[in-house]
Order: sequence, then C-alpha cells, then structure tokens
Amino acid sequence: MREVIIIGAGLSGLTAALAFRKKGIQPLVIEARERWGGRILTVAAEGKGTPVEMGATWFTSQHQHLIRLLEELSIPFYPQYLKGVGVFETSLNEELQLFRIPETVEPSYRMAGGTSALTEALVERLGREELLLGSPIEKIAEQEGHLKITGSKGLQFACKKLIITIPPFLLAQKIAFTPELPAALSSVMENTHTWMGEAIKFAVEYKNPFWRQHGLAGAAFSHVGIVREVHDHCNFEGNSFALKGFLSEEAIAHPREKREAEVIAQLERMLGKEAKDYLSYTEKVWKEDPFTFTEYKQALRPHQYNGHPLYSRPLMNGKLILAGTETSSHFGGYLEGAVYSGLAAAHAILDKMPSSTA
Repeated sequence: MREVIIIGAGLSGLTAALAFRKKGIQPLVIEARERWGGRILTVAAEGKGTPVEMGATWFTSQHQHLIRLLEELSIPFYPQYLKGVGVFETSLNEELQLFRIPETVEPSYRMAGGTSALTEALVERLGREELLLGSPIEKIAEQEGHLKITGSKGLQFACKKLIITIPPFLLAQKIAFTPELPAALSSVMENTHTWMGEAIKFAVEYKNPFWRQHGLAGAAFSHVGIVREVHDHCNFEGNSFALKGFLSEEAIAHPREKREAEVIAQLERMLGKEAKDYLSYTEKVWKEDPFTFTEYKQALRPHQYNGHPLYSRPLMNGKLILAGTETSSHFGGYLEGAVYSGLAAAHAILDKMPSSTA
C-alpha cells in the first residue's frame, strides 16, 4: 500500500512529488509516456545541437512560484531577445509592415539549456527509482480506506492518496472511475481546453543569427501561409542560433516535408534570403501525441474552464486530488499554473497528515 501515488510526470506531478519528498514521503510517480516532462519538451536540433523548445517555453516576472523553483534548483534564466525591428505580414500583395519593439516591453524569460532543464533537475532531485514510465492508467476504483489503480498493462497499485495531473479533457476520455466522478465535474472536464493540444511548433537552426545582424528582432507575425508567428530562439550561451514559432492548425494536413519547405519559404519572405541556408528543421505536432490530445466533441476556446472551482475540491472521500495547469486557479494554462497546482495538491494532502508523518 502506497501512501501517495501521482499520475503524470509533467511539471505539476514532479513539483508535487518534490513537495512530498521534502517531508520525508516518497511518492510513486506513474507516467504514460516513455519519457518524463509532459508538455515540456526540449529537443537538441540536428545541426549544432541547439536546444529548441517543442513545448512550454516562456514565463514572466509575475510567475513567482516557478521562479522560486528555478532558484531552488539553480537553473538560470534570461530574457527573450526582442531588440530591433519586428515584421508583420498581412498579405502577399502588400509590403511587409515593420515595427520597432519598444524597450519598455516587459520581458518574457527562457530557461538556460531549455525548459527540460527544469524537469531533468526535478527528476535528479527525486530519484528515478520511484518513477514508472510507459504505464498508462485505465481504471481507478475507490475501496475501503484506499484507491485501487489499474494500468493498461495489467499493473495494479493501491494508495491512500492519489494526485492526477492529466489534462482534464483527456482524463475524462481515458480513465474510468468507480464510482463515477460527480456529474458537474465531468461536465466541466468535457469542456476544458487542453493547453498546447492543437499547437504545431517548429524550429529552424542556423550557422549565424542573420536576422540580428540586419537589425531584426527575429519576431515575425503573419496572416499568410502556414507560419503564424516566429521568435528568436538562440541559446543562453549565445553560440547556437535558431528561430522558433507556431504553425497554423491547418498545417497538420500537409506532410512534414511540405511543411518544412513552406516554413523556409515563408521565413525567407519575411526575414531575408539567408533564411534558406539552414542547418536543421525540427517540429512537434501535439495533436499526434495521444497522451496530450484527443479530439474535442465541440469547439473549445483557449483556456476555457482553466482554474474552474470544481477542480480544487477533493474527490473520492478526500482520497483523490486533481492537479495540472488547466486545474490551477493561479495562471491556469501556463508553466506557473503547473507549478502552483502541483504544490497546492501536495499541500492539500500534507496539511491533513499527522505531523509525525508529514
């Protein structure tokens, strides 16, 4: 019998696990994917190994729970590059619109080494022996004094307390509960948008930051083609160079090779001919990740129902707590929300434990 089990080894789950570890409790963390990190995914580009973010990337000075965690784990961070001129493309028949980015803009920040540096540091602190990968969960049943958890591979677990960090909409589709969750909560889950779910992210690596050399910020936005926005994505050390951005949802209809060709052509059009001389192209289609996304039953607005009050209520007679960035009442749908919800879920359990245990 486990004291605590956490389902999901993304930022929320790992943050919650660290909170328990500090109190002398070692939770078992179960993850469906064959990797930890969830929607945090930093990839080494194939050219020079530039760390490129295919998942969560930015945060701001308002995100204090995240910043305190970074400081605790000694992970440096730095401002997003925004010096110079930005580009806006409205039509193929009109000239590009150029705009100077004001120095007074509050900066966004990135983590040195990529956002995965955070989840790697959390796993290093927790230890890998209590992290079970490649183990999707299918059923959760309340039994006297504990919860029974059944995985798709026939694995079974029992625990006194359970935290689930799966995106609510996905949770509603993937895991069966006995008894069923309250109808009001199930309705909210069915209508909660999954952060990152429809995103198609790309990064293009270069030998040199040619845009900077021409006084461009690397920030470009377009209403034309499959590229919707682009950002400078050079590394913390300043010796690897890339552009990173988002594609339109419609781009999923194209094969990867066509997406790559269209991205390069559009970057050349917006930022200059040097864009076609690239080292590597990287992309992530999050809709193709079954542990992040499943098709909605109806259109959902971005951040819809994030932080709904029902998510903060304990379930199954106090044995089950929901977490994850969509559930967070504080910056729901952001990295900060993931950290906050993980801490809140852990302390909802720890605060009710006898002091000798917690």
